[in-house]
Amino acid sequence: MEFSVDRKGALLVSGWFAAAGIVLCLPFLSLFSVSPLIVLAVWLFLCFAVLAPRLISAAIRVGGNHLTVRKGVFFPVTRRIPLRFLSGCHILQSPLQRMTGTCLFILYSSGCTTVLAGLRKEDAELLSEKLSYGGKLL
Repeated sequence: MEFSVDRKGALLVSGWFAAAGIVLCLPFLSLFSVSPLIVLAVWLFLCFAVLAPRLISAAIRVGGNHLTVRKGVFFPVTRRIPLRFLSGCHILQSPLQRMTGTCLFILYSSGCTTVLAGLRKEDAELLSEKLSYGGKLL
């Protein structure tokens, strides 16, 4: 069973970082004429051209005895976690994520904490239910 982050959720999370950059650059726009605009343009490029594809490429696969999390486009990272080492998961939603049906899925294990930003809420709930029964749906 495999779950992946959709474009809508990834763009929403990238938009959070873009909005934070805009808010941080606004006070400096009146002091300087060109440099904050260049910094802002570079920041928006990084948010939507680098961060969003990395988030879109995130996928989580539940196998028989392990869970595999894959993230990244240019430098992919694959994390394989045995199901017996999973200690829990958490689903977080902002009001904007409630409107779009996405969430942050945080997975806790004995060696690491993994965050999947922009996962669909239905997929996160199904995955949480599956993991709470030891990888088997009843």
